Amino acid sequence: MTAKKITTRQKILAAAKNLFSTHGYSEATIDDIITAAGITKGAFYHYFKSKEIICTEIIDDVKNEYQNLFESLPKELNPLEKLKAVIRQIIELNCSGQWVNCKLVLNISTQAHLLQSPIKQKLDGFWKWYIDQYRQLITQCRDSNLIGSKLSIQQQVDFIVSVLIGNIWTKTVFDSSLDTELIDYIVEKL
Repeated sequence: MTAKKITTRQKILAAAKNLFSTHGYSEATIDDIITAAGITKGAFYHYFKSKEIICTEIIDDVKNEYQNLFESLPKELNPLEKLKAVIRQIIELNCSGQWVNCKLVLNISTQAHLLQSPIKQKLDGFWKWYIDQYRQLITQCRDSNLIGSKLSIQQQVDFIVSVLIGNIWTKTVFDSSLDTELIDYIVEKL
């Protein structure tokens, strides 16, 4: 078995993704990306004209990874099982240390007021899409009488997203263990 060769372009994207997830978009410089990727400035500019272009491409890639996650949910699961499964996968991926998408999106989002329009538009598009995925699952759960309706659909969606964001930040700061009780807690509160 031969190892897949990592292209220079992939090295640049991986380095930028890691830097944006740990330092944010504003703090990560092109020189930081070049150093982390182990490439020359000329190689960087051969593939990307700016840090902004890399960031918009990374947001697209992150959205595709999340999309794959939602689309990979087994069709035979009922909506509540799908909701639990997607929450579990996101928590597991975040805790694995191999998947920086959660931290990346949150870190870039905290700097949204500093971002240029194309990045801000991509980020807004991502959040609208991401939140809509939960809205669809919540609606299906409610239509199937699998969760309560004390809260509005929007409140339920906000609750899920807020708890996940809080969990991601806390796990980043304190530990990386999987909190399986969190999934049951989220569903219980819906």
